[in-house]
Amino acid sequence: MKLLKVSVLFLMTAVLSSAQSIPVVKANALDNSEITLPNPSGQQVLILIVGFSRKSGDLCKAWGRKISADYHADARIAYFTMPVLQSAPSLVRPMIVHGMRKDVPAQELAHFIPLYSNESDWKKVVNFSAPDDAYLIVATPDGLPVWHAHGPFSDSTYAELKKWIAILVEKAATPSAKN
Repeated sequence: MKLLKVSVLFLMTAVLSSAQSIPVVKANALDNSEITLPNPSGQQVLILIVGFSRKSGDLCKAWGRKISADYHADARIAYFTMPVLQSAPSLVRPMIVHGMRKDVPAQELAHFIPLYSNESDWKKVVNFSAPDDAYLIVATPDGLPVWHAHGPFSDSTYAELKKWIAILVEKAATPSAKN
């Protein structure tokens, strides 16, 4: 078992060393709270659900419901649904955001961050291939992705997401991880 943990941490280190950090986000969530990502001084593992089209919104919603149900009360985890609206006409954006505010449950507004810039950077980070997919990222508090996937919700993909979250949470709890 110890060999398995060492192997997983070695693999994670290899992934981290080759990964591109998430783009900097300084934006307001739908509850108007200010969000800054990544947060190098933070301790929370990041789960990001990124969508690039209206159709991807339904897939993001399904992922968001499951992630919220499992991690809403976990202070070690920060999760956000991030629709990328840069390509939407600027005159239409306020209407899109208004519709989102109406559709998102009140307790989730703080976890919903519309993005208006860096679309190409986000596409690079998620290895963009399908505009109507939901893109998932699990990242360290300082924004280094350790796992990503895309597509509709599936139990097998969710199991992988949970595995990587557990690895990062365990690594953060290990005293040697802070050296």
